[in-house]
Amino acid sequence: VSYSAVDIATVNYKALMELLKAVDQKQKTKTEICKDFDIANSTLSTIIKKREQITEMFERSKFEPERTAKHEDLETALLVWFKQARSQNAPISGPLMLERSNELAKQMGITFSANPGWLERYKKRNGIVLKNVCGEANQVLPTMTANWFQSTLPSILEEYEAKDVFNADETGLFYRCLPNKTLSFKGQSCSGGKLSKERITVLVDCNSDGSEKLPLFVIGKSLKAQCFKNVRTLPVEYTANKKAWMVATMFTDWIVKLDERFLREKRKVAMIIDNCPAHPNVILKAIKLIFLPPNTTSVLQPCDQGIIQNMKFFYRKQLLRKYLLAIEANEDFSINLLDALHMLHSAWNSVTPRTIENCFRHAGFSKVSDSLVPKEMEKEDIETEPTLNEMFEKVSVLLDCPTVSSEEFVAVDDDNVCTAPIMTDKDILEFVQSSKNIIDADSDNENEMNNAAPVPTSSEMRNIMKSMRSYLDAHSNGEMNNKMNDIEQFVDNLMLKKTMQRKISDYFPKTQ
Repeated sequence: VSYSAVDIATVNYKALMELLKAVDQKQKTKTEICKDFDIANSTLSTIIKKREQITEMFERSKFEPERTAKHEDLETALLVWFKQARSQNAPISGPLMLERSNELAKQMGITFSANPGWLERYKKRNGIVLKNVCGEANQVLPTMTANWFQSTLPSILEEYEAKDVFNADETGLFYRCLPNKTLSFKGQSCSGGKLSKERITVLVDCNSDGSEKLPLFVIGKSLKAQCFKNVRTLPVEYTANKKAWMVATMFTDWIVKLDERFLREKRKVAMIIDNCPAHPNVILKAIKLIFLPPNTTSVLQPCDQGIIQNMKFFYRKQLLRKYLLAIEANEDFSINLLDALHMLHSAWNSVTPRTIENCFRHAGFSKVSDSLVPKEMEKEDIETEPTLNEMFEKVSVLLDCPTVSSEEFVAVDDDNVCTAPIMTDKDILEFVQSSKNIIDADSDNENEMNNAAPVPTSSEMRNIMKSMRSYLDAHSNGEMNNKMNDIEQFVDNLMLKKTMQRKISDYFPKTQ
């Protein structure tokens, strides 16, 4: 199959993948490739830079429903609306879908009139079956909860081992929030505007016996944050969109990659997730998606029983520590996105298997009576270091915010922080359009409080290591010295590798 500039301009992902394949094969120069595809060198450079996004979109397209060629944007928008309404347990009828189709078409400037015949074909293409919904969404909670505990959950526990039962959930995080800003942030919906600039979305995923915590999946607002410069590997999985929201395509990418991993490990896994528009029912090989009933997550979802709260506890403890150390050193305090990702990674590592297991048990994921198990979470694992409350009291005095409690500070973003929000028609149309602009629309750089830190030279790094060694010798124990040995060996090997790559002649002055 041959492709042209038209395929590139219209974002034909098969064409883009063929182009990238030609680049990788190195059988032709980039100039020759540009000539074959009739594109400019600058366009090729942009495509190569966006390789990861293009690959993700190509893989994602395999899971998208069949669409009509003439009105595919309209069909996508209607499907997003349908999944959102269904997740809220809203009653949906054929006439309502026809009405919404015409309304969306009008807003998109499309001359279109939906009819029952078109709707039947659309439903068939997308596997939609309209069912009767009894009562309001907030009235089905007792029935849904009872059915879950009596039928669904027992079958999960019988079919899967504890290590193969996972729960994934998103949470919002105001990653720069200090105690003096708690009252400003708390209770805000944060679906946009100034406060949303301080927020990222974090997906947490772990199994029911606490033996496996999957890497955090973080969604920010920029793929090219200034602080990422010179950074080869991030401590978490990371992606971005304009509002730092989880959307169906991102979730699909994430769950498909996870499915491939479990398939390689020859495991069968149950993944418990809430029923929101950002969580499509993807058909997988190793993972079975099990959706919680609408409006029951506060009761049924293990991550909401304290796992996420515990992670945020450790994150905010680090935030207070860094603030106090900056004040002590008479330095300006600032946290950029990269700092936040490292702190999140550390906080997630600090959540213990015991805490996770207790939270799953509290949500009913155990054959043992919950009353026999203590529900408290481990908060202070190292008694020798200052507690969060001790640091909070000192910071509160420094920032003059005596009316805020440490509990309010830790839980500042527990409520009303959008991670996969209810989308208006405008949001839906923007989402449909944004998925097409991967080539033309470059990611905006996040306005970070401080730019990327310069990478130390080899000479500077040797001096840093000597200083660290002297400091640890004076203050730490044998365990920390062992860790320092590992770091020192890693750095030495990096430097040695560069040294071995140099030619002998490089060590002698060149003669004139």
